[in-house]
Amino acid sequence: MPLLGAVAVASFPTFYLIWGYVYPQPYENLGWRLVVAALSVPLLLAGYLPPRMRDLLPLYWLPCIVVSLPLFTTYMMLMNGMTTVWLMTQLTATFLVFLLFEVRVSIYALLIGWLLAGLCWYLGGHPDVPMHPLGPLSLVWAFAIITAIVCNLSRSIAEQSRGDSLRATSATIAHEMRTPLASIRLAGTGLAKHLPELLGGYEAAVNAGLIKPKMRQSTYSVIRDMADTVSTEAEHAMVTIETLLAAAQFAERGTDTEVDAGATVSSALNRYPYGSATERDRVRVAVKETFVFTGSAPALTNVIFNLVKNALHYTARKAEALVHIQVDRPKAGVGRITIFDTGQGISPELLPRIFHRFVSGKERPETALGIGLAYCQEAVAQMGGQIKCSSKNGIFTRFDITFPTSNKADTGAP
Repeated sequence: MPLLGAVAVASFPTFYLIWGYVYPQPYENLGWRLVVAALSVPLLLAGYLPPRMRDLLPLYWLPCIVVSLPLFTTYMMLMNGMTTVWLMTQLTATFLVFLLFEVRVSIYALLIGWLLAGLCWYLGGHPDVPMHPLGPLSLVWAFAIITAIVCNLSRSIAEQSRGDSLRATSATIAHEMRTPLASIRLAGTGLAKHLPELLGGYEAAVNAGLIKPKMRQSTYSVIRDMADTVSTEAEHAMVTIETLLAAAQFAERGTDTEVDAGATVSSALNRYPYGSATERDRVRVAVKETFVFTGSAPALTNVIFNLVKNALHYTARKAEALVHIQVDRPKAGVGRITIFDTGQGISPELLPRIFHRFVSGKERPETALGIGLAYCQEAVAQMGGQIKCSSKNGIFTRFDITFPTSNKADTGAP
């Protein structure tokens, strides 16, 4: 965003000099160019704006692009009688729009910009500049637009292929790791059961003077905690593997069972492998009113795991930060699960893209794949629900998951 803002602020006045004096065109307008350049200044200064203003940038971004690219270039093309220079400029702007947004948003942005440009040209009066023949130019223009759409779709297909490859690879790795991790977890359970007896015997022997203590107290404490450490780390790894498998096999999983949201959320939070008692204490759960929906309990569990894991990660650096999870029914026919944390929040630049594949925050480790939230969105959508995110950078992050409640639950039928 700052880079695009810098290009806009520099290029609009510069090209006034180029098209006005170096290679003169029939029509130029310095006022228009300065207005568009001024609109791009907030993008250039995105990193220096106050938090409240940065939170508004996602809303400002699209209108700014509409004015700067399709509206301005189309208006100038019409005012210059569709000269070759301005036709090429307008086509370049069109390609940029398709690079910045997905196909549907790009088409809406272009149509709005073109219509407003035509309206300004028609109502504002225009110079007596002869129009170039529209037939050949319109063919070139149409070909360029279709090519831009195809390129955008090709990029989506490539991303989908990358996702399919990652899912296949992760599924293979997860299957291979499941058995040894299960063995490690079983070993940890055995240690937790029998190690206290062995250590108790060691302490009794030392106290009775049967052996001389050769073990340092710090080493002794580590050994006492070893069983819990092994079990916790193995459980963490199993949760990650379950998530990878759920993402890889999602399309094959049926979602036609009745799911009690309150019970599933409570069970998921009881099963979640917290890293410490402090982590567990940061999570607050309130099932105000449960609801039943048609879906998949394992899929919902994995969604909760992903969101809680993210929330705990981004609240770790704030001692007073908490994670609140609530289940309720805001209105008839709708159930809601809310995950709210008072952690670092999400930057305005990242917020519109958090559900895209392979996108992760700057604070995430290098090993983060950026598929967790994308999986959450796919899983919730597959079950007929919606997931939305709101955030203020440095203050909070909130995820709202809503599902249509089942008719059975609403009618109270047995």
